[in-house]
Amino acid sequence: MANEIGTTLLNTLTNSTFDIGNMAKVMAEAEVAGPRSIVEKSQTKVNTELSALKYLESNITAFQSYLTDLSSPNLFQSRQAQSSNESVFTVQTNGVPVTGSYQIESVQIAKAHTLVGNQTYSSASDLISTGNLTISVGGQTQNILIDNTNNTLEGLQNIINNGDYGVNASIINNGGSYQIMFSSKNTGAASEISISGIVDFDVNGLTTTTEAQNAVLSVNGLNISSATNTFSEVIDGLEIKLNSASPGTTQSLTVNSDSEKITNTVLDFVDVYNQLDTILDDLGSYKQLTPEEETMEDYAFFGDLAGSSLLRSLKEQLRSSLSGAIPELTDPNTLASVGISFDKEGKLSVDSAVLDNLVSSNLDALSSVFSKSGQTTDSLMNVIGGSDETLAGTYAIDVTQLAERATVTGGNVVYAANEYRVAGSSVQDPVAALTIEAGSSFDISFNGGAVSTINLTSGSYGSRDLVAAQMQADISAQTGQSVLVAYDSSQSRFEISSSTGTLDISAATLLQNQGFLAGNYASEQLIDIATDASFDVSIDGSTAASAVISADKYTLSELAETMRSSINNLSEVSALGASINIATAGDALTITSGRYGFASNVSLTNFLNFGNAGLATDLIDAGQNIDGTITTASGSLSLGAYADSDDGRKVKISDYAVIGTTAAEVRGLEFEILGGAIGSRGDIVFSQGFASRVNDTIGRLLDSENGLVTDRMDSLTKRVSELNDKNDKLDARYEKMLLKYQLQFSSLQSLLSSSQQTSDFLTATFSNNNNNN
Repeated sequence: MANEIGTTLLNTLTNSTFDIGNMAKVMAEAEVAGPRSIVEKSQTKVNTELSALKYLESNITAFQSYLTDLSSPNLFQSRQAQSSNESVFTVQTNGVPVTGSYQIESVQIAKAHTLVGNQTYSSASDLISTGNLTISVGGQTQNILIDNTNNTLEGLQNIINNGDYGVNASIINNGGSYQIMFSSKNTGAASEISISGIVDFDVNGLTTTTEAQNAVLSVNGLNISSATNTFSEVIDGLEIKLNSASPGTTQSLTVNSDSEKITNTVLDFVDVYNQLDTILDDLGSYKQLTPEEETMEDYAFFGDLAGSSLLRSLKEQLRSSLSGAIPELTDPNTLASVGISFDKEGKLSVDSAVLDNLVSSNLDALSSVFSKSGQTTDSLMNVIGGSDETLAGTYAIDVTQLAERATVTGGNVVYAANEYRVAGSSVQDPVAALTIEAGSSFDISFNGGAVSTINLTSGSYGSRDLVAAQMQADISAQTGQSVLVAYDSSQSRFEISSSTGTLDISAATLLQNQGFLAGNYASEQLIDIATDASFDVSIDGSTAASAVISADKYTLSELAETMRSSINNLSEVSALGASINIATAGDALTITSGRYGFASNVSLTNFLNFGNAGLATDLIDAGQNIDGTITTASGSLSLGAYADSDDGRKVKISDYAVIGTTAAEVRGLEFEILGGAIGSRGDIVFSQGFASRVNDTIGRLLDSENGLVTDRMDSLTKRVSELNDKNDKLDARYEKMLLKYQLQFSSLQSLLSSSQQTSDFLTATFSNNNNNN
């Protein structure tokens, strides 16, 4: 630097010029060169480590994502449900179904009822007759006033479609002639439509183009009926949807554990762990890279954490979390026992035979080895899960109060004297129901007396009402007893009623079309609701609404079903997802909320005309939550304090629960108690599998407040900031020194310039004197 300055100075003096800017820059840079070199070396070192740690953090986080499924027991409950013919039916899981296979027959699919008015019109705007149009769907009747404001084909279509009458109306252009079509909004036998009240339909009539019918599904030979083509509660955890009818042909439905998904998740965990281990080795390597390797992206962070105690600690913690045994479990309770072990290089390897055997034969054990899970010593207690805060251990459960649903019971019903009814099963095929087969018969007895065989008049009839009329005529003619036979469209079945006492049917032959299968059909006594009855209802806190039960004669089971349907279909109730069930034990109606716990509530008030149903005074009840204690090494916690607000049978301990001043070991533990006895209920044994252990280890390493990796990155980030500040100060010093040297050299240049002028003057003066001489 001195030689450079000297050379520059010599040149400037010789040339009588002076480069102030360059000289000042050289001198200023010399002043800060030493300190800047130290700072830059520190910056390089810190940034290298920080970048390497960020790279390490991203890879650990990526590895952690592979632990999410493996840490949860839900993975091991994965099920695959398959249909052998999806054109007939499809299936999907909506829970955890039991593995197995079923023979499925799609006997028939559900259909909506469709009627077409026989009268034709020249345009959609043609006038129709006025009057009170009565629409009945599934026994629910509503009226529409047709007057000069809406008495056109289009007007009728609009008023129906803009209202809530249970039907849709469509105008059909049939080659220039217009007809109106009515279709029930819902499928199922109970969606049958009846239209009357105006001349256009009363005189010209309506033609049924599609009969209302239920879907019928056969599972291993058992027929099950549904108003829709979706069966979601037939087999627990499965939803079956019928796509087409294929009577007489069975298809297969198989449910298996999703072995491929489970196995692949375990293998992915092993592969990604080994990749992470290689990355950790590379980060800490002392190996000298070749020139070619130094240019490769794979070696961008190679050796950047060589000698790092943090890296060594991290590797040890990860390895430790995968070692040893899980003390709460019996064999298998180690990684080796499920076919996973460390080789001599520290990589994981898999014994596929051992793993596959567990996947196929003992998924519960495999789940416990990897995930957080719990077992109980009581079959009515189930562990649902835990959180990051839940510690492994054994916890005693004592129950002082079981969860209950809100339940109210009316008084005994009042039966109508000597009035009885016997009903067949639901009619599955509404078209076949129009045919009484040759040889059809059944045995009937009245008041326990002699049995008479009724031979029915075979033939095809125009309606189910005509079939009922023929059955009534045959019974009366062959027994001398007065009976009433009717088809109940709301329940899609034929019913035989007597006003003189009991009647029983047996030995039905060739009457499957009418719903009388082999077996006995005993009559039930009737309850006479002479006038429309009503009451106010609130379920599980729903807004109070009025329910109406139409005047009719009901069996106790029919009245229960009518009430259940009326209450559950109230929009105020269904909007909350609330519902009730009704039992009929002891000749009384017992109404029970579908929900357990404090959220369960039944309020039936202001009964009107319902005395014969045993319902006259207000009925109100609330449910109760589970209560008791769960005991840990630190003490006990109340179960009731953590009962679920929607289902009082479930308990979820808060992640912030404390016993005294100590964090509770069972924070985040979730379980349910479905019934059983009061008192000691045994233990919940909660274990933490290896995937969950590793997940927790990574969580601690990357914890935002005191994680090992996070703390070091925060420290380095702070150091980067400090070095940047030092650099800024050196920059300021450089600028200050630059200005100083610029001023000094400027003064020197002025001095040199003045000296040069004096020299020039003297030279000129002496030169003139010499010339004069």
